[in-house]
Amino acid sequence: MLKLNEFYNVEIESVNNLGNGVTHIDGMAVFVPYAIEGDCCVVEIEKLYSSYAIARLVSIESSSPHRTVPDCQYFGECGGCSYLNCSIEYENESKEKSVKDSLVKFGIDAKTEKTVCPVDEKYRNKVVLYHARDGFGYYKQGTNQVAHHSYCKMNCETIDMIAEFCNRTLNKSGLRALFVRKNSISPSEYMVCPIYNGKTDMLRFSIALVNTFPSVRSVLLGINREKDLVLEKTEFSTVFGDGCIEDEMCGLRFRISPKSFYQINHTCASLLYEKAIELLDAKITDTVADLFCGTGTMGMIVAKRTGAKVIGVEIEKSAVKDAKANAKLNGIKNIEFFADDAKNFDKNIDSCIIDPPRKGCSRFMIDTLLRLKPKRIVYVSCNPDTMARDVKLLSEEYKISSPVSVFNMFPRTAHVECVVCLARKTN
Repeated sequence: MLKLNEFYNVEIESVNNLGNGVTHIDGMAVFVPYAIEGDCCVVEIEKLYSSYAIARLVSIESSSPHRTVPDCQYFGECGGCSYLNCSIEYENESKEKSVKDSLVKFGIDAKTEKTVCPVDEKYRNKVVLYHARDGFGYYKQGTNQVAHHSYCKMNCETIDMIAEFCNRTLNKSGLRALFVRKNSISPSEYMVCPIYNGKTDMLRFSIALVNTFPSVRSVLLGINREKDLVLEKTEFSTVFGDGCIEDEMCGLRFRISPKSFYQINHTCASLLYEKAIELLDAKITDTVADLFCGTGTMGMIVAKRTGAKVIGVEIEKSAVKDAKANAKLNGIKNIEFFADDAKNFDKNIDSCIIDPPRKGCSRFMIDTLLRLKPKRIVYVSCNPDTMARDVKLLSEEYKISSPVSVFNMFPRTAHVECVVCLARKTN
C-alpha cells in the first residue's frame, strides 16, 4: 500500500501526454515529473489519490539512454518545458505514442503518422511573461509563482532583449505581465503589450522602446483587474502604431491583434494547415464551415486555394474583426465570418474544419456536427484526449478516413497537436 511522503525505488516505464514519467507501485500508477522512460530512480510520494499518485524525483540511480543534460538553467523551476532532459527524437516518439494511447483509451483503432517537428528552438512568436519583484518570468511548475526569466531557448533573441528593456524602464506600480508578439516576415516586426491592473501613462516608455527597437510596430496598454491573469479578459488600447502586426502564412497575409488566436510556431503551423487542407479535399462547388476559426487562417487558405464557399465562425469578436480585415487584405470574396458560438451554426455545408480549444467539443457541439451531417470533418486538436473522446462520440455516424497526423507544435513542452479526417458513413 502506497504511503504519503514515503520513498520508493522504481523504474520509469513510459512517459504520458503531460511529459511525466509513469511507473507503478503496488499496482497503482505513479506520475513522476522530469523522469524519463528507462530511468531507475528514487521517488517520494507527494500526492496520493484514489487511483493514482504524484511523486517527486529524488535521485536517479541509473539514467535512461534517452536522457540528456538540460541546456537551460531554469529547467525544473520554470513550468514551460518538460522535455529538455531528453533528445528531440525521443520527445517526438513519445508524443506520437501519447496520441496513440489516447486513441486506444477510447477504443479507437487508427494509425498515426510519425511526428512532424521542423524546428525545436526559437520558434515562439508569442510570449507572456509575468511580473514579480525580481522581474519578468514564467510561472513555476503548477503554481502562480514566477520563476525569473532572462533568456529562453524557445524565444528569439529580440524578444528576450525587449523583455530586458521593459524590465529596466517600465513603471512597476501595478505591472502584471508583458505580452510580446512577432511575425515571420523578414525582418520581423513586434507587438509589445505591458499589462497593468489599471490605467498607466505609457507614452514616454513607448517612444523610448521604439527608438531602441525600430522593429516594434505596435505598442498597446493592457488592463486586467481579474485575480487570475487571462489574456482573453484583458482590455487593450493602442499607444503606438495601429494595434496589430501582419504575418504571412501559406501565401496569404494576416492581420493579428492581441487577442487573436494565431499559432505560436509558424513553421510547424504552416505544415499542419497544409495537411488539414489536403484532408479536407474541398471542391469549387462545396460549402465549407471553418468552426472555431480564430482570425480565419485555415478558412481563407481553403477559399483561396479551392474556390469553395467558406463560412467562418468564431466567438471572439476581435478575432472576427481581424478575419474580415484579413479577407479584404487578401482579396478573398468567397468567405464570410460570423461572431457566434460554433455550436449554434445552422447552415447547409458539405464539409467542415473544427479547431476547438483544449477542452474539445461540448456535447452540444457534437450534436451540432451530427445535425449538420457534413461529408467530411477535419478535426484539428491541441489535446489528443479530448479529440479521441469527440471522435468516439461521432463514431456512430463517422469513421476515421486518414491516419492521425502528429505535429510537435510546441517542442520541449508537454503539448502536441494532431489532425485527423472523419468521413460520414454510408449505409
